[in-house]
Amino acid sequence: MNILVVNWSWYPSGGDWTYVENLIKIYEEKGHHVVPFSMKDDRNFPSIYSDYFIENIDYKKVDRRSLTAGIKVVMNSIYSFEAQKNLERLLTDVTIDFAHINVIHHYITPTILKILKKRNIPIIWTFHEYTPLCPDSIFVSHGQVCERCYGGAFYNCITHSCKKGSYLASTVAALENYVHKFLNYYAYVDYYVCGSVFQYEKYKQFHFFNEKLVQIYHGYDYDAIEKATLTAKQSDEKYIVFVGRLEKIKGAHTLLKAIQTCPGIALKIVGDGTQEEELKLFKNNYQLNNVTFLGKKNKQETLQIINGAEFLICPSECYEVLGFTVVEAMALSKPVIGAAIGGIPEMVIDNYTGLLFEPGNAEQLASRIKLLYENKDLVIEMGKNAIKHINMLINNETHFKNLKKLIPSL
Repeated sequence: MNILVVNWSWYPSGGDWTYVENLIKIYEEKGHHVVPFSMKDDRNFPSIYSDYFIENIDYKKVDRRSLTAGIKVVMNSIYSFEAQKNLERLLTDVTIDFAHINVIHHYITPTILKILKKRNIPIIWTFHEYTPLCPDSIFVSHGQVCERCYGGAFYNCITHSCKKGSYLASTVAALENYVHKFLNYYAYVDYYVCGSVFQYEKYKQFHFFNEKLVQIYHGYDYDAIEKATLTAKQSDEKYIVFVGRLEKIKGAHTLLKAIQTCPGIALKIVGDGTQEEELKLFKNNYQLNNVTFLGKKNKQETLQIINGAEFLICPSECYEVLGFTVVEAMALSKPVIGAAIGGIPEMVIDNYTGLLFEPGNAEQLASRIKLLYENKDLVIEMGKNAIKHINMLINNETHFKNLKKLIPSL
């Protein structure tokens, strides 16, 4: 089969790409041919179909002095005529048996759904966030979990300036949601795939095409994990690790507050983001000499760092759909101390594969860190439970079998 896989990026851009990369491998190993549809970018993996990709949209480079340029970008981010035209051209040149949609809002846009429907191409859409329900995509407003837009009341995004704290950005985001709710191209999708039970229940709670929602845990290719363990270097260094974007919603600031009371415990932080300088300033102000910022690392380097750690901290303060960093740590037989929010508790089983704590509660997090750090036997026992649990929950074969139930011809 020729399977159209659609995603805003065609390079390692985060958890959505980790999923897409595994999805491509699953389909190709089963003898299918993947046809990508994405956005042009110098970082993209090469593809013979790249001529069909839409032009790159970099919102940071938009000329804010030009009203015309601004309006054009806003229109394209909501309703992309270019994506429709390019997809029409692709579908004319290549026979597509079914489409698997991933992240398309703000760039490719849901307008492509009508093009696929017109040609009677079955559509699966795997959700990686909550954009149809929340204009800011992640149910967060000014650093706090927010569900004010329940029932399609997207104007709340404007009145509370939820998007980047900007009234203008929030207006555009709310307008986008109102447009897509009115056009209702979402109705053209055959199945919506939710990566965790939490995400599935949240979409059901908001009454988003409940009859089309299915819950299927993601797949994961564990080859990179095996490589990391085979090439691991022996070291007597003892530390714990955080891996992720340095943004408030990821909870690194809560972790630093917690580590203030753990002066003898070394913490390595892998990642970068808009909060990086603020976090480094906090470290210096409170003389947290046990904290090391390593910056962004490639996948193999990150896995090596996790593999050398006692355990991973996942202190997220938003509705995580799943979290591949947690998957990778557990696959390396590492327990995880995770915030009890979103899909995290589906992987971090309290007192079995790790420990849970209340999101944003630095004092509780500190107590969990000390408890686990000072008990090597518990680290080993939970690590064994972690790898067993995650291999059963997240794997490519099970993911494919469940997708096959949706598209029997797979």
